[in-house]
Amino acid sequence: MNEFIKYISSTIPDLNKDTLNILEKSFSKEEVKKGHLLQKQGKVCTNLYFISEGICRSFSLKEEKEFTTWFGFKNNFITSYISFFSKEPSYESIEMLTNGTLYKISSINFFDNRISSAQIEKIINRFNSLYTIQLEKRLFIIQTYSAIEKYRQIMTDEPHLIKHIPNKHLASYLGITRETLSRIRSSIN
Repeated sequence: MNEFIKYISSTIPDLNKDTLNILEKSFSKEEVKKGHLLQKQGKVCTNLYFISEGICRSFSLKEEKEFTTWFGFKNNFITSYISFFSKEPSYESIEMLTNGTLYKISSINFFDNRISSAQIEKIINRFNSLYTIQLEKRLFIIQTYSAIEKYRQIMTDEPHLIKHIPNKHLASYLGITRETLSRIRSSIN
């Protein structure tokens, strides 16, 4: 049993063997290197990934400035969500920040499996709900918190970001400059 199937089984324990077999056959393992782009901005996203090992980030490039919007860690699913489901060009790229091991499924297999199994639909609904909750929380924080409140929230709820993410990406994620991030860190420490 691969890491992806172990994670799904532990998260949703009442899945039957047929569903687990469908998932195991549908997701292929892929080893990727640091810097590899899983998705390019402007292209339609055709894959959904499960991160078994490694860290990645989603970012957009506008007027030669990068805007980091999301990080993916072990046991996270990552895709260009809007592009994957709507088949519109992606507004973001997804880059590996470390070497990693991923399990991927193509959109064709994903949607075929979704139709064929009520249990797979249950899995998708669960993870869509989790994604929506995370997205709504992030939107609220970005729009209402000050720079120092954003950093404190990360210290409390997502300390792994501070430990593993380079300052330039963390500052972009928080919507602040690296200098502001440095000042905040100095004032807190």
